[in-house]
Amino acid sequence: MLAGLQRPRTVLVILLLLTCGSFYYSGRLKFDYDFEKFFPDNDPALPFFHQHRNTFGFDNEFILVAVENKKGIFQKPFLDKVQRVSEKLKELRYVEQVVSPTTLKKVSLQGLGFLQTPLLHYQDPSLYAEDSSYIYNSSQWKNTFFAENAASLCIYVKSQDGISKVKSDSLAVAVEDCFKAEGFDNVHYAGRIFAQAVYLTKLKEQFVLFLVTSFVLISLLLWFTFKRIGAVILPLSLVFLSLVFTFGIMGLLGNTIDIMAVMIPSMVFVAGMSDVVHFYTKYSDEISKKRSQPEIFKLIFKEVAGPTFLTLISTVAGFLSLCYSGVKPIRDFGIFTSVGITIAFILTYTYLPAMLSIFPAKPQADRGYSKSDRRMQRLFGRVIRNGKLISLVTVVVMLLSVWGMTRLETNQAILEDLPNGERVKQDMFFFEKYYGGVRPLEIAVEIKDDKKTIWDPDIIKQLDEVERFVSKTYSPGFLLGPAGLVRSVNQAYDDTYIIPEDTADLNRDIKVLRKNKNSRQLKAIISADGKKARFTAKMRDAGSRELDRYNTAFFDFVKTHTDTSALKFTMTGTANLIDINNKNLITNTLQGLLTGVGILGLLTLILHRSLKMMFVFLIPNLVPLVIMAGLMGLCGIELKSSTAIFFSIAFGIATDDTIHFISRFRLELRAGHRPFRAFRQTYFETGKAVLLTTLILLGGFVSLITSDFESIYLFGLLTAITLFVALLSEIFLLPVLLTFLFRTDAKKHPKSL
Repeated sequence: MLAGLQRPRTVLVILLLLTCGSFYYSGRLKFDYDFEKFFPDNDPALPFFHQHRNTFGFDNEFILVAVENKKGIFQKPFLDKVQRVSEKLKELRYVEQVVSPTTLKKVSLQGLGFLQTPLLHYQDPSLYAEDSSYIYNSSQWKNTFFAENAASLCIYVKSQDGISKVKSDSLAVAVEDCFKAEGFDNVHYAGRIFAQAVYLTKLKEQFVLFLVTSFVLISLLLWFTFKRIGAVILPLSLVFLSLVFTFGIMGLLGNTIDIMAVMIPSMVFVAGMSDVVHFYTKYSDEISKKRSQPEIFKLIFKEVAGPTFLTLISTVAGFLSLCYSGVKPIRDFGIFTSVGITIAFILTYTYLPAMLSIFPAKPQADRGYSKSDRRMQRLFGRVIRNGKLISLVTVVVMLLSVWGMTRLETNQAILEDLPNGERVKQDMFFFEKYYGGVRPLEIAVEIKDDKKTIWDPDIIKQLDEVERFVSKTYSPGFLLGPAGLVRSVNQAYDDTYIIPEDTADLNRDIKVLRKNKNSRQLKAIISADGKKARFTAKMRDAGSRELDRYNTAFFDFVKTHTDTSALKFTMTGTANLIDINNKNLITNTLQGLLTGVGILGLLTLILHRSLKMMFVFLIPNLVPLVIMAGLMGLCGIELKSSTAIFFSIAFGIATDDTIHFISRFRLELRAGHRPFRAFRQTYFETGKAVLLTTLILLGGFVSLITSDFESIYLFGLLTAITLFVALLSEIFLLPVLLTFLFRTDAKKHPKSL
C-alpha cells in the first residue's frame, strides 16, 4: 500500500505491463468439457478401469440414432432410407462399425454348416409379417434395435476410441447430415459426441452471462451506496484486472475453462469486491472528515488491512478445501479462485491507493451516514431487548433443521445438469423409454481359478444366471455378455435363445464360438486368454441412489449364485467412476468444512485468547449451514457434487463478516472500552460495511442462478441463501451471544442499550 501511495505511477506502469502479458496468455484459454477429467484420480477404481478398457476398448465411444416413422417401421420406403443411411455411415471418417436393423443377421443350421439370413428382409414386403413376428417374439431384439411400440428403429455406430474434440465435432455434424438428407419423420441422437457439443456451447454462453450479470448487479449496488462514478469504476476495474491476471496464469499453465472454471469470474467478483468495499467505505468516511491522504491510508492500514487479510485467509481456506477432492477440475477451481481472490487483495492495497493518490475522491458534506447510524442504533437496542425471543427462535429453527437433515438424501445423475428442454436431454428420455437408456453399464468378470476359463460349461451357466439377473434388475438395452453369445449359437441349432441344459450341447456351442475367436464381437466380450470377460449394456440414468440399490442387489446375488472362489465381478466403466467421484466429493467436502471451522476457531483463539469467544464467533457461522442442510432435506434438494461443495465455500465466505466483527471488537477493547460497549460500537461502525458486502456477495451468487446448468444454479442459490442467513445470524444472534457472555457488564451499564 505504501508503494501505491508513494510511487503510484510506477505501480500503475508495472500493472500495465503485467496486464499486457496476462491478456496474451488469456488468449490461449480454450473451453473444454471432458467427462474423464471428472474421474477420481486418487481412487483405486481408476487403474482397474484403465486395465479393463485396454482389454476391451472404450465403453462410451458409441452413437445411437433412433429414427421414427409415423406409418410404422415395416414400410419399404422407410426401410430403404434406413439401409441407405446405414451405408453412408460406414463411409464416414472415425467410424469403425455400423449395426443397423436392415443389416442384422440370424444364424440357422443348414445341412453341415451355418447359414446367415437377414433378420429383416427389408427388400421384400411379403416377408414383413413373418419377420415382425420373429423379431417381437425374440427377447434379444426388442428394446435394442426395434422399439416395442414398432414406431422406431435404432442404429448403433461404433466410433474410434478416444477421438479428440475436433474429430468428435466433425463426426457429429457428418452423422446428422446423413440423416437430414433422407428426411425421416423424427431422429434422436445419443452419445458422448452430441452431449459434449451441447455442454461446450452452453459453457461459452454461461461464461459471458455470469460476467455480464455480475458486472451489472455489482455496479448498481456500488452506485446506490456511494453515489459516485469513481466508486463504481475503480472497484470494477480492480476486479477486472484480478480476472485478467487469473486467466493469464491459467493460460500460462495450460489450463482450460470447464464447467467449474466458468464460475471463477463470479467468485473473484464477489470475494474480491468485499475487500474493496471495506477499503473504499473507510476511505469515503475519512475523506468526508477532510483528513489528508496519508492520514487516511494510515488509518486504513491500521483498521482495515488486518481484518481483510484475515478474511482472505478464511475465504481462501474455504476454496482450497476443494483440494481434498480427487477430481482435477474441482481442485483447479478451488486453486485458481483462491489465486484470483489473493490477487484482488494485493491490488486493493497497491492499485487502489495508486489510483486514489492520482485521482482523489472529493469530500461529500452529507453521505447519509447519520441516518444509517441511527437505524443501526435502534436495531441494536431491539436485538438486545429481544434476546430471549431471538434465542428461542434460533433453537426452534435449529431443531427443525436437524429434523430436515435426517431427510437429506444423496443422489446424482450424469446428464441432470442440462435443462429438460435441451434436445440432447429429450433424446436421452426417448432412448430411456424405448431402448433401455444410454448410460453405459459395465461389469468386469475375472476368472480367479487358474484351472478354469470363461469357456468352462459351469462358468458359462453361472454367467447366464448373472446375465439374466442384470437384465431383470437394471432393465438395460444392448446387453452383451459371454452367455448371450452362447445362446445365440444355440438358437442356430435348436431355434431357442437359451443355454442348453445338456452339457454336450453346451460344449458344442462353446466350440463354435472358440473357432471364431478372432471375430470383433467375441474380442469385445471375452479376452484372448479366456480369463476375463465383460457384461456391457446401456441403461437409463436412474441416479446414484437407485443404482446403489441395484448394485447392492447384484453383489448379493453373485455371492449366493456363483462360485466366488472362481469368479470375481467388478463394477467399472465411465459412469461408475463418475458415481464414485460424487460419493468421494461429499466426504472431501466434510474434510474441507472441518478445516475451515478449525482455521476460524484458531484465528479467534489467537486474537482473543478465549475459548468462550471462539465458540461465540463459531456458532453464528455454523447455524446457517445447519439451517441450509435442513432446508435441503425439507425441500427435497439432494446432496450431490454441486450441493456438497457449497458448504465449505459458503462457510469460508460467510466468516468474513465475523472476522471483521472480531477485529473491530478487538480494537475497541484495546482502546479501553468495556466488552459490551466495545461490541456496541463495533456493531454501529462495522455493521454498515457488513451489510453492503453481503449485498454484493448476494449479487454475485445470484448471477449464478441464471445458469442453465443445474449444478451451477443450485450452487449459486444455496450459497446466496446461506450468506443471507449468515448475515441475519451476525446481526441478530451474535449480539445476543455476546450479551450472554458479558451479561455482567451489560447489567452494570443498562443505559448503554
